[in-house]
Amino acid sequence: MSEGRDRPTLAPRTRASLLMVAAAAIWGLTFTAGKVASLEASPMSATLWRFVLAGLVLAPLAVKASWGKPRLGLAPMDLPLLLLSGLTGLVMYNYFFIKALALIQAGRGSVIVCGSPALIYLGSVIFFGERLSAVRLAGLALSVLGTAWAVSFGRPWALFSTGLGRGDLIMLLCPLSWTAYSLLAKLVLRRQGPLAANAWSVLAAVALLLPLVPLSGGSLAEFSGYGPLTWACLAFLGLGGTALGFTIFYRGILVLGPHRAAAYINLVPVFGILFSWLMLDETPGLALFVGLAMIIMGIRLVQKY
Repeated sequence: MSEGRDRPTLAPRTRASLLMVAAAAIWGLTFTAGKVASLEASPMSATLWRFVLAGLVLAPLAVKASWGKPRLGLAPMDLPLLLLSGLTGLVMYNYFFIKALALIQAGRGSVIVCGSPALIYLGSVIFFGERLSAVRLAGLALSVLGTAWAVSFGRPWALFSTGLGRGDLIMLLCPLSWTAYSLLAKLVLRRQGPLAANAWSVLAAVALLLPLVPLSGGSLAEFSGYGPLTWACLAFLGLGGTALGFTIFYRGILVLGPHRAAAYINLVPVFGILFSWLMLDETPGLALFVGLAMIIMGIRLVQKY
């Protein structure tokens, strides 16, 4: 028996699931990096340079990966899908997220965003013929409750005690944008590999953001005043949160399906709290671990049924 056959390997779904946990951890840390970067960079300019840095890495990697493989080439029919992908998941999501967080608390916003997996699942049922399962819906609901439990320190009802306001309504556009992006990704991945799909979406986002930055009151020359710490945070946002994290997400959609990959999004706020504990010496409390247990059980139900 050959040495290659003796070597144990992880099943594709298990490997994709572990990578999605890693992506959630990376995205959890982007909250800290984004907060630091925002001290010098305006929201739209920071978003632009995040994607520019990601594109500088992704574009050559995508060209290398697709060299000699016509299936991964860019056809005219791909352009509208990629532009819509960049517009919904990168430009619109970031804009609504930043706009809403100026009006509401981050914990409240994170729970609203965690409605994305349920919307993606329903979209998969409607547009791709996915089987409707009460157990999966229960798992998605449990994972959202776990997120609410963790970020509210065990008092989820307190997050919305004041009712829905303007900030909440704006934040609701985030899961809608991410749902559109995830469902479009399934179509894009029929012709593009995960790396190429991410690269083209990022480049489309850059093209869309170049005119939007001045229109939003920012300046394309603003970057000249950024300090080393701001550039370090933008580099992490671009290379870690976008180049690596979004490529993993595309891979997760390809292997697991949109709704199963999206279920891991509910881990992002938990990782954000964990990193605050490790880096800022903030005590997480028992509520974090109770919420994490709910999220894991919810994800397990989504994955199994």
